[in-house]
Amino acid sequence: MTGLSGAALLEVLSAAATNIGLALLAAALLIRCLYARWHRTEALHVLRDGTHYLRWHTRRDLHEEPWSRPPSPAPEIGSEVTVYYHARHPHRWALTAPYRYLRVLLGVGAVTTGLGLLGPLLLA
Repeated sequence: MTGLSGAALLEVLSAAATNIGLALLAAALLIRCLYARWHRTEALHVLRDGTHYLRWHTRRDLHEEPWSRPPSPAPEIGSEVTVYYHARHPHRWALTAPYRYLRVLLGVGAVTTGLGLLGPLLLA
């Protein structure tokens, strides 16, 4: 049984890295497309009847949602809070971007693809 030579092993590893990197880039693109209807806006912190609310404008109307767990300490009443909401279903909202780790996925995919494409050129 013969082993792979160094150049052949490098080719196999480069092809694997390129394919993995392209798969990560495709996954990042797919995730971003799934969250295309999420929008970022500024919400107003409101206190009414002892309950915290966030109020923001959607593209069509004014929307208000109860804020069950404000951070401790809670922001001042009347201060602005960044909110991400779904355009068709504004009751689905979050304080952080639902696609916040997308840049990490893009970066790892780009670096892995780059290393896979440049790998064979390093020994040439």
